[in-house]
Amino acid sequence: MTFAICKSKEILAICAIVISIVLAGSATAQTGSAIIQGTVTDQQGAVVAGATVKLSNESRGYSRTAVTSSSGAYSFSSVPPDTYQLSIEANGFKKLVQSKVSALVDKTSSFDAVLEPGAVSEVVNVSADGLESIVNTQDASLGNNFVSRQILQLPLQGRNVANLLSLQAAVTPDGSVAGGRADQANITLDGVDVNNQQNAGAFESVIRVNPDSVDEFRVTTLNPDASKGRSSGAQISLITKSGSNDFRGALYEYHRNTATTANDWFNNRAGVERPKLLRNLFGGRLGGPIVKDRLFFFYNYEGMREAKGESVVQVVPTASLGQGNIQFVDNTGQSWNVTAAQINTMTVSGLPVVDVNPLVTTLFAQAAARYPVNDDTQGDGRNSGGFRFNASTPVKQNAHTARLDWNVTQDQKHVISFRGNYQQDITGYPSFFPDTPSTNSWSHPLGMALTHTWLLNSNMTNRLSYGLTRIAFSDQGDSDAPQLTFRYIYQPSGFNRTFSRTNPTQNITDDFTWIKGNHSFQFGTNIRLIKNTRENFARAFDYGVTNPSAYPANAARTAINNFITAATGSPRTISGTAWSTPAQGALVALLGRLSEYGANFNFDTKGQLIPANTGIRREFKTQEYDFYFQDTWKLKSNLTLTAGVRYGLSMPVTETQGYETVPSIPLSTYLQNTVSAMNNGQNYREPLSVRLAGKANGLDSMYPLDTNNIQPRVSIAWSPEFNKGFLSKMFGKDSESVFRAGFAITNDYFGQQLATNWDGSNSLGFASEASINVNTYNITNNPAPLYTGPNMTIRNLPNLTVPTGLSFPQTAPFNNPGQGKIETSLDQNLVSPINYTWNISYGRKLPGKIWMDVAYIGRLARNLLIGRDAMMLRDIRDPISGMSYNEAGTILDKLLQAGAPLSSVPNLAFYNNMWAPGSLAAAFSLPAGTTNTQAVFLAQPGAGDWTYFMQQLDSYTGSRYFFQGQYDSLSAFSTVGKSDYHGATLSLRQRLAGLTWDFNYTYSKSLDQSSGLQTGGLFGSAFVLNAFNLDDQKSFSDFDLRHQINFNGVWDVPVGKGRKLWGGMNKFVDALVGGWSLAGVFRWDSGYPFDGYYDATGWQTNWNIRSYMTNTRKVKSGTFYNSAAAGCTTGCDIPNMFANPDDANAAFRTPHPGETGSRNPLRFSPKINLDASLSKSFDMPWKEGHKMTIRWDVFNVANTPYFAGQSVGTLGYTGSTADESFGRYTNMANSPRIMQFAFRYDF
Repeated sequence: MTFAICKSKEILAICAIVISIVLAGSATAQTGSAIIQGTVTDQQGAVVAGATVKLSNESRGYSRTAVTSSSGAYSFSSVPPDTYQLSIEANGFKKLVQSKVSALVDKTSSFDAVLEPGAVSEVVNVSADGLESIVNTQDASLGNNFVSRQILQLPLQGRNVANLLSLQAAVTPDGSVAGGRADQANITLDGVDVNNQQNAGAFESVIRVNPDSVDEFRVTTLNPDASKGRSSGAQISLITKSGSNDFRGALYEYHRNTATTANDWFNNRAGVERPKLLRNLFGGRLGGPIVKDRLFFFYNYEGMREAKGESVVQVVPTASLGQGNIQFVDNTGQSWNVTAAQINTMTVSGLPVVDVNPLVTTLFAQAAARYPVNDDTQGDGRNSGGFRFNASTPVKQNAHTARLDWNVTQDQKHVISFRGNYQQDITGYPSFFPDTPSTNSWSHPLGMALTHTWLLNSNMTNRLSYGLTRIAFSDQGDSDAPQLTFRYIYQPSGFNRTFSRTNPTQNITDDFTWIKGNHSFQFGTNIRLIKNTRENFARAFDYGVTNPSAYPANAARTAINNFITAATGSPRTISGTAWSTPAQGALVALLGRLSEYGANFNFDTKGQLIPANTGIRREFKTQEYDFYFQDTWKLKSNLTLTAGVRYGLSMPVTETQGYETVPSIPLSTYLQNTVSAMNNGQNYREPLSVRLAGKANGLDSMYPLDTNNIQPRVSIAWSPEFNKGFLSKMFGKDSESVFRAGFAITNDYFGQQLATNWDGSNSLGFASEASINVNTYNITNNPAPLYTGPNMTIRNLPNLTVPTGLSFPQTAPFNNPGQGKIETSLDQNLVSPINYTWNISYGRKLPGKIWMDVAYIGRLARNLLIGRDAMMLRDIRDPISGMSYNEAGTILDKLLQAGAPLSSVPNLAFYNNMWAPGSLAAAFSLPAGTTNTQAVFLAQPGAGDWTYFMQQLDSYTGSRYFFQGQYDSLSAFSTVGKSDYHGATLSLRQRLAGLTWDFNYTYSKSLDQSSGLQTGGLFGSAFVLNAFNLDDQKSFSDFDLRHQINFNGVWDVPVGKGRKLWGGMNKFVDALVGGWSLAGVFRWDSGYPFDGYYDATGWQTNWNIRSYMTNTRKVKSGTFYNSAAAGCTTGCDIPNMFANPDDANAAFRTPHPGETGSRNPLRFSPKINLDASLSKSFDMPWKEGHKMTIRWDVFNVANTPYFAGQSVGTLGYTGSTADESFGRYTNMANSPRIMQFAFRYDF
């Protein structure tokens, strides 16, 4: 009945849409096919209507026909990417046959034709010049296609096609596209989703593809039309090779070895041999007909066996520390060696310090013997140092790709294709030490895609696909013991825990195209059904740390200072942070007391305690629905308007077993209430609980469904046609240039990572934690528990309570100031991040078949995911004076940093209004008559930082102005961030026979408050330090690259048989000098930002995360050899970030209260890299089309090191001298030169 009423073309179109949606339920953004279109005119420019246009490919048995409209236009949609022949016939005109017509994936290519008067029996043969396929004259989307020749011949590390994806303009090496986040890329293989739904990476598909399995790909970097843009990042379409009427195949082997691989710079310096490398990558492909013109197959296998090593450096105790000695330099420059016996005589406040733990000295002595210090990039060189070694990291990979293409009907009205992938990989990771267990990952993903292309008639096509992509892997851990470490000194193991995940994604897609006159309508939907099953041992074990920061008031430093003062008879202190932190760490480690420890408790959905050391299983799922409509309207043959809209629904992630909880008050609401109360001089302290949530429990979700995801797109493209005069010279004639402009609104996708993060870090849910508070113990009369061995039981230690069961809601207790929980969470009031993007571009054909594009690109992103502290210590505001704690503190802090006398301290009303006049003098045991402001001025330096002083004020006075009580810090993902991007790009591309090259330059600036992805840590890259002033952290994005240059090219040296020069040489000479090809990839950028140095003196703004030091003047940074701080004694030859480290150190000051400090104030050195390939092909005499190729690839040809990492991450108080290793680099961020040798046989 439904089909019976579908008679007229209009009704048929509607029916097709309805039927496809009913049957398919979805349509993909990236179809994996192409569009060929154009306009047919006569030599006077008049349109030719009614011409017959035929698109054909003999090797595929492919043929389609269209008739030009009244405007002379023709169009073929859903065309499989390949090279075709286009023939055009019309009464009164010669037949035109155009060869080498390239249909490129996810691209509309325009091939206009001019017919000559004459008989149809006369034929005019022309060949596409190669530019038509790469020039976009139809819409404003930016991006490039890479075809099979580039993919096969450009040098690729590991033959990983993903390495080519960042060679686009406005794309950074980490995958950030025009200011968009790297985790928002959308990758399809044959039109089917192959994204990693949890740990999304810009260029990381679940299914590994190689140059012999991929025919071509396209990266759309900005403003894709509504049919292609699922998210705000790069839209990447990859196409698998297919078979044809001819049997074609290849066999290949790629080899690397240690002898032709350069050593790491730091290895060379430390005298460590280059890591072992023996890699053999091998495989083959075969494609051909099963039934000529109707059924084709393709198969590719690629394997890799790699025996290699990796340079590893770990911090280890020195032999001296293993003997029970600590070493340091005091403020007079005197070096000290304090023995265990002397340590046992130390005192704090007149009380004896606990004795050295002999188990620890034995442990350290054994470690020093097994791992002797050989690297001075780590540790202080006296108590700890670096142990560098080469760790074995073997790799075994197997990948299978198969494809079938079936022309169900001879007229191509029905075409079905199937693609299947399966991988089996085992990847070894370095052991923590040479004699500790190594870890590995077993990965076995699979994928499939089934596609039906239905040609309803010459103007209507429908493409329906079903895909399944399944991630499956298991990461093997290296320890089943509790995590016991000695901060700053020694960690006996990596304490990696076993983790496994299976993540199947079903993707159903449908696209319908209807060409009506000068309009090309497209309708589509897209459904993704996602599951995530995981078993994790990360929270199954307990932990303990000897942590000097867990003791009150720098107790270890005080003990050392008291000892050296008593020994010399004059006031002495440890010299600055250079020696203070290592010496404190060494002393606390030798005392062997666990000043920080905790136990992890896990429960089932019934609230029963799960046995210790048991893995935790979770099952998450979600669904995503996309719909779009688009009209491409050719107003004229040289003017195209594209307008469309996309609508997306991303269902909240849910845990199917009922392991789902949320805070009782949305954390953004809690923070708003905090700010309102704080500005009125009050502390909002409403109890916060964690309650059950989720569908399995019949309750609401972790975050709400956002239904406001309407994403309009519009673009216009105009190719001027000035056939004479100045404008013709300026813009060319016959559509030799194009102006394009576009605007789009897109949304970011999130969910999987947020849900798993929340589940894994929520200690009041089903995975709870009991830990002691900071400052619970001291090193005298209230000592922490002794370290008794690597397998000691933690959960039975004092101040931990093993729960017997679990019930909801869970509520953390209220504690004294500074003793609350430090947690991460998830704000329930999440909305979809939104991106507004626009671009204006101009393209021009230049002599020599060169195409130039210049573009301006803009992006404003709002509602971005960031982490912020929902329990930020209150910047309480005095309602009388209007001054806040941080504002008053900043006035005093400036005086303190300037060394001002007490007499210069003003009497600030804030302190007198918030506390009774004179009361603070009594609280801090200061002389009577000391004003409140003077009391703060005198007492704050003893506290060490302004948030610790908040704790003292709340504790000593009972005011309770600053701490919430349950939580001292609670970082949660919220959608309140923003970013701005502006950039300009220049692209040049040339396509000649035997020569292909692309060049692009990008000048850009990206600003944001935080650049962290949803995979970033909530107290890490995603965290904004000051929740009350997000813009205080606004700076250059972490991925901001001001200048970028990319170049890639393939050149067939024009010498030898079949080439321009000496084509007639005999076969023996040709075998030597003919058939050579060169290929290369060149990259240069001006350097990523360096995030900055942290304040070593304390926590001025946030209770849990230190502020950055504040940069007071411009400092030149880069890579400087033979540059070191004045106090440098060892490692002074290691490259430094600064030409004058002492001067650079002086350019930073301690941040004031409430200040974030300077984020990303400096830049690493510019990065330059050249990869090159030289190959020689031999035509085999026994059969045409058989060819043997030998090849030599060199990666990082110049062996240019790119240094990264900083030996010193924190700086001392304003005016402190530079640490001797300040500015020193610690590692290389790129690989040394690698050579690869290859052999392949193509037939």
